[in-house]
Amino acid sequence: MPAIRLTNFNIHWTGVDDSTPPGHVLALGTDHLGNFRLCLYQGNEPTDEGFCGSLLIPPDGSNSKTIAYGPRGGYVTSSGDEASMLARLAEAR
Repeated sequence: MPAIRLTNFNIHWTGVDDSTPPGHVLALGTDHLGNFRLCLYQGNEPTDEGFCGSLLIPPDGSNSKTIAYGPRGGYVTSSGDEASMLARLAEAR
């Protein structure tokens, strides 16, 4: 079961950009705790089955780093830029 289910994720935007790994789509929104996340899904649209993981985006003004978590919620990395973290999530699936 994915760590972030679509029923508990308030999506503000979905699509692809320069940081999106090929064959994947992004969804930007807030989780059930109000945390801002960028989720990566395999395929053309977000599905629970295609969930590859997410980037936890710290609030503005925070000294925290963006952190990548895998599909079951396990820590993946906090190093690199957004594109490299998303690539690691896509490769790990």
